[in-house]
Amino acid sequence: MKLTIVLCASMILCLSVALAEDAAPEPREANCAQYLSDACSREYNPVCGDDGHTYSTECMLCHENKEKRQHVRVMYNGPCKAE
Repeated sequence: MKLTIVLCASMILCLSVALAEDAAPEPREANCAQYLSDACSREYNPVCGDDGHTYSTECMLCHENKEKRQHVRVMYNGPCKAE
């Protein structure tokens, strides 16, 4: 009986972890206030925008939002999985 309970609890835990990994992250607002100038550094620290495009930095996402008068938010840090 105890073994059955342990196995069921393990299966539920594994399924909940797998479902949580598949869930899409909530987009967040880019912290554009920290980028006061129009110049961004040339480092590569990519972020994935909620438009599905990879931006080389959060600063570049902010710059393009300003230039194109759009409102792209950050889905997650790192390049987008598929473009």
